[in-house]
Amino acid sequence: MHSAPSRFTFSERRRKTRYPIQLNVNYRTNAPIRLSGIGYTIDMSSSGLLFTCSHALHPGMRMEVTLEWPSLLDSVIPLQLVTSGKIVRADGNRFGMAFSIYQFRTMKRRPLVHAS
Repeated sequence: MHSAPSRFTFSERRRKTRYPIQLNVNYRTNAPIRLSGIGYTIDMSSSGLLFTCSHALHPGMRMEVTLEWPSLLDSVIPLQLVTSGKIVRADGNRFGMAFSIYQFRTMKRRPLVHAS
């Protein structure tokens, strides 16, 4: 016996699993339009991320996005994920970015401030 086909069929376009995670981001677009600002991720995979920010970004824009990574190297050193890529989707203030390259970098340690 065959079941009736569903009226709603969804196909997943992404090949990589997306993980919901909210991290702070700093972004900077490349020429010809130069914008920079802060935002946060909504989800990400090994090939891209979905993030939100206050600027109007458009598909095809190339940019660099730096994320504050939640884990520490050797349980001590803060990390950041530095990515470059292009915007592939825009929906309101949510933007999908496909990575061209990415790498982890150590962050400079912030000096401790002692209360007097």
